[in-house]
Amino acid sequence: MLELIDNSWIGERWSLASLPNGEPVSLFIWRDRDIDASVRCGDVLPAIVRSIDRAGGMGFVDLSTGEQAFFNISKSRTPPVEGAHISVSVRAEAYRDKLANVSPASGPPIIQSENDARDAWLERLPGYSDLTDEFSFGQKAEMCRAAFDVALASTVTIDNGGELHFDYTRALTAIDVDSSGRVQRSGVPGLNTDALATAARQINLRGLAGLFVVDLEGAPKGEKAKGLAAQFETKLKALTGRKVRVLPPSAFGLIEATVARREKPLFEFATETCSAERRTLETFLSAMREALTLAESDRSAFFTLNTSVALTEYMKQTAFDWQGELKARTGGRIKWEPLNKTGLDYQIELI
Repeated sequence: MLELIDNSWIGERWSLASLPNGEPVSLFIWRDRDIDASVRCGDVLPAIVRSIDRAGGMGFVDLSTGEQAFFNISKSRTPPVEGAHISVSVRAEAYRDKLANVSPASGPPIIQSENDARDAWLERLPGYSDLTDEFSFGQKAEMCRAAFDVALASTVTIDNGGELHFDYTRALTAIDVDSSGRVQRSGVPGLNTDALATAARQINLRGLAGLFVVDLEGAPKGEKAKGLAAQFETKLKALTGRKVRVLPPSAFGLIEATVARREKPLFEFATETCSAERRTLETFLSAMREALTLAESDRSAFFTLNTSVALTEYMKQTAFDWQGELKARTGGRIKWEPLNKTGLDYQIELI
């Protein structure tokens, strides 16, 4: 049974599902569409067919949001003509240089709501107990941030000892199994068995997709190798709820897997790792989280929020009423001063 907490920030909502030992399993993040207007899984939108690549088996469309997307052309159906107005359903969200993946749809437009998106996330959990009311805002904030830090870490600990090292490339995610710190004990599963179980949980937590290559300890062969591949595939399917394929380990001890795309990976929600076009947005939300957390930690204190020129312009132009939300949540105890003499993106100081 997973333990669930829900935390509302300024313009965003985070929901965390963890094991009873505190290990995070899945983190749901939703942003108000006035802050992040990018399309979401489950949206059905008007689109115009821009081009058809019959040789590549793909079509490209311009969405009503201004974004571009692609769809796969079915060999059994005649594709729409270029310039046609169609409706499409969003199957996978865009991030970095990857376009949103859509499929032609019928019916009226649908804009996925926050509650519908969270309900869909909850349906993918194997079972949970909601503990939201048992913790303070500060406690929930700390638990969510800790889980987020785990999801961004390049190294994590394997069950029963050892480490996994994550490296992201344009083509794939490489995961190295390291036996450092592991002590073999009677009754404890093998390192590779534990490593693949941990890797599956991390892939799910981080929202990763695409091609994975796991460098196992040694080079397992025969039935043992097939068993490891079957175990990894079963755990990935159960955790992610997505289309998964896993190959048996190669002669060099490399196990390959693919996981279908869906939502943005969590690294797109951090200023340090997001794509360049999202950095100001993520910086703004980071400032809102920090300001709210400080205000909640001392309900009698007053603060100033200083912002850089670039962040100030973003905050002036956004359609989201962040000032109204921040005032309502803090009683007006945070004063915005759009001048940052330190050169940082933002700075919050106690008055």
